Amino acid sequence: MLIDTLKHYGFSEKEAKVYLANLELGNSIASSIARKAGENRVTTYSLLKELMKRGIVHEINKDGVKYFSAISPKDLIKQEEQKIERLKWVLPELLAISNKYNSKTKVYFYEGFERLKELFKEIVDAGANMTEPYLTFVGTLEMEPHMKEFLETEFIEYRMKQNTPTKAIIADNNSNYAKYHVDKHDTLIINDPIFTMGNEIVLYEGNKIGVLSYFSKEVYGLVIESEVLHTALKGMFHLIWKAYKK
Repeated sequence: MLIDTLKHYGFSEKEAKVYLANLELGNSIASSIARKAGENRVTTYSLLKELMKRGIVHEINKDGVKYFSAISPKDLIKQEEQKIERLKWVLPELLAISNKYNSKTKVYFYEGFERLKELFKEIVDAGANMTEPYLTFVGTLEMEPHMKEFLETEFIEYRMKQNTPTKAIIADNNSNYAKYHVDKHDTLIINDPIFTMGNEIVLYEGNKIGVLSYFSKEVYGLVIESEVLHTALKGMFHLIWKAYKK
């Protein structure tokens, strides 16, 4: 228990054993600490030197003999608090770096049936933090059999638990999609050969575009994080919706 706790604060398992042994023994020579920790003397000495570098153990020379003394648990906590304070001091700079990076477009790829299932559920889970509906373009191609079964059973049950509504523009009269139609969906069906799609595109969370391909030839998912692209596709969605919805 104590070793596991110390491991959470940067100790290796052997370092934790040596620290606890030294803490229990008090000022001690390396060989005594080694016996208590269940490690050989050479390894223990190296571990003590490493703990000294981090200010966790101090070396005391007495009559030509090296003794080692572990700092108290209270001092160990103070050390961690000081680290946090130093981190807070540079936090504005770190956030500036983070914001600069986050402004860049990110792309995530989900390959295969199992990963695509994960993406479907991730998109549903994202609805908990959304104030606007999902905006979805849906294609018409024949579904991959395993994906079809997943959508008709597991997914629809999972989706019903999330209250965020969906507005869907469907290419042609997509009978498959009708099976998953719930009261949270508002749909627009476009029967026009110009408007054909081989996948599903979902706009969500203000900056994410999910491309879901679950048809026979290609099974994959793609998530693009881009406010610019999201805004452009959102505008396109509403333009089509306004033009066709009666």
